[in-house]
Amino acid sequence: MKSILDHPKYAAITGFLIALPFITVFMLLVFRIEPSLGPLDPYLNPENSHLGSFIIFGSFVLLLVGFTISVIPIMGSIKTGNGITANPMNLLFSIIILFFILAFIGLIYVDQYPCWIGVPNCD
Repeated sequence: MKSILDHPKYAAITGFLIALPFITVFMLLVFRIEPSLGPLDPYLNPENSHLGSFIIFGSFVLLLVGFTISVIPIMGSIKTGNGITANPMNLLFSIIILFFILAFIGLIYVDQYPCWIGVPNCD
């Protein structure tokens, strides 16, 4: 029985499509675009619930899953001795997804660093 990971092209596309929700949410946050979500707007208000945090966390988990799916064929080609560039599409998407992971972690670090060093009223 063959899986999607046996075909590097399909694994690259699937990994990128799984990571796409996070990439979209991340770009909306970076460019400070607030889309109208209609009936979900009252639930995304921080005073009412934490639905917005769950959406960010869920999309970040999808980003990690997409990265893993994109990297598996690369690791398989390294094990067989073909090298890292045997699957260039997977390599490209893995680098793009890794960039978004590092950018997200970097933004959290920059945002929270004043609180970690003890600056009063850092929020």
